[in-house]
Amino acid sequence: ELLKEGEGSLTDFSSEKKSNKDFALWKAVKENEPSWESPWGPGRPGWHIECSAMAGDILGDNMDIHSGGIDLRFPHHENEIAQSEACFECGQWVNYFLHAGHLHIEGLKMSKSLKNFITIESALQTYSADGFRMFYLMHQYDRPLDWAEETLNVAMDEVKRFETFFQNVKTRSRDLETALKSPQNWGSLEKDLHTTYQETCGTVHAALCNNFDTRKVITALKELIGD
Repeated sequence: ELLKEGEGSLTDFSSEKKSNKDFALWKAVKENEPSWESPWGPGRPGWHIECSAMAGDILGDNMDIHSGGIDLRFPHHENEIAQSEACFECGQWVNYFLHAGHLHIEGLKMSKSLKNFITIESALQTYSADGFRMFYLMHQYDRPLDWAEETLNVAMDEVKRFETFFQNVKTRSRDLETALKSPQNWGSLEKDLHTTYQETCGTVHAALCNNFDTRKVITALKELIGD
């Protein structure tokens, strides 16, 4: 019932819709629901127009970034565009859409309606905040992500790798007297490291420009600190 009400791409269209492209601008009143009078009888707006109305009221006839789950790409966001561009008589209501992949547990989308969700508070009792961040950065944001203990442990190990690297850098930086007594000219090792650093900066920038490819960013940084 919740999926049918949702009108996202997970919706079952087999019962009421004649076409997958159909959507409701106005829904007839149901028992114990709030309703308003209209030329079509008492009812309430369909949820597409609810989102369009709220966003338009706050952000007006244009917004830069609109995000949501991948299942909202069609028909929900497509209908928001149609409604809002008709309302504001504008050519482009949203500049960019970002659609996030779903977080899955045991093959099912994590959701409150399915009661198979894990709160951030409970997750942080087992894993660190940085480990949690690394878990997401190691995956593409617009692809499904499986919540798995093994993957989270790998993320925690990667965090430790970076923490160890930065701790070593801090330790070397504290001994300034010894560092200043060392030769300051660059040899082949320093020149090679500088070249690798510059190449990594380019790789990171290109990856982030390519649909926020954080997986490639993490791989490039791991290779850099490994060298």
